[in-house]
Amino acid sequence: MRRALILLPLLLLLAGCRTSLFEGLDEDQANRIVAALSHHGINGFKERNPDRTWNITVDDADAVVATELASAYALPRGGHANLGDLFSRQGLISSPEEDRVRYVYGLSQELSETLERMDGVLLARVHIVLPEKDPMDSAQDTLPSASVMMRYRSDYNLEPMRERIRALVAGGVEGLTPARVSLTLVAVTPVLTFPGDCASGDDVASAAGAVAATSCAEAGGYTPSRATAMLGVLALLVLLMTGSIWLWRSGRRTWFKPKKRDAAPAGSTHPKSGSPAGGDA
Repeated sequence: MRRALILLPLLLLLAGCRTSLFEGLDEDQANRIVAALSHHGINGFKERNPDRTWNITVDDADAVVATELASAYALPRGGHANLGDLFSRQGLISSPEEDRVRYVYGLSQELSETLERMDGVLLARVHIVLPEKDPMDSAQDTLPSASVMMRYRSDYNLEPMRERIRALVAGGVEGLTPARVSLTLVAVTPVLTFPGDCASGDDVASAAGAVAATSCAEAGGYTPSRATAMLGVLALLVLLMTGSIWLWRSGRRTWFKPKKRDAAPAGSTHPKSGSPAGGDA
């Protein structure tokens, strides 16, 4: 029991050294986040929930950097609807106009998801326009068109793939030609503040790839490194263990110290047998 009490402060300290980053993710999103953090030297921990979702936790010292990294990589990504889910409702009668809107939305979502699976793509948005044919206006332009915006990491070059991306989008929409696909490519170089040792130049961003790190001067002064934080944690552990051992030993000396017998009170000595000296004559 005493040993458990000694280890309790250590266990409480270790349990409080992690911060929850995301909760309720599916396994694919959780794996993406852990992989992105690992690429930059940060350990992400997966914890499974009873409802089969996952939580991501990181060390307290890495919480700020991990949050910025996830935002820079647009993680976790939002889910995309598909045509099967949109048209799976049973027992509901919808108008042709509702079916048309649902079809265009589902098609845009599926194309966006396809583009986001390309290497280096952080975010993709596809907007499709399918004009309704007016029988009273023969001069109306009824050809479909599409507008595409893609944000990608600057260490990936998507410029040579412009025509292939246009052809991919056009091939997913009936009647759409690559010439009527407007494509905007945005290269992104996120700027993050990594905790590092300013004196030695040892920085977590050494393997950051497309992610740039601010210097200590730009960040506004010295930022403690991860090694400094770990030394502080170790020092705290040593203090806790030393205090626990001292309390245990002092309690042991008190509990097992032999008790002294009480001294006999004054005047309680028994007189010697015989008559007292100098009796009455």
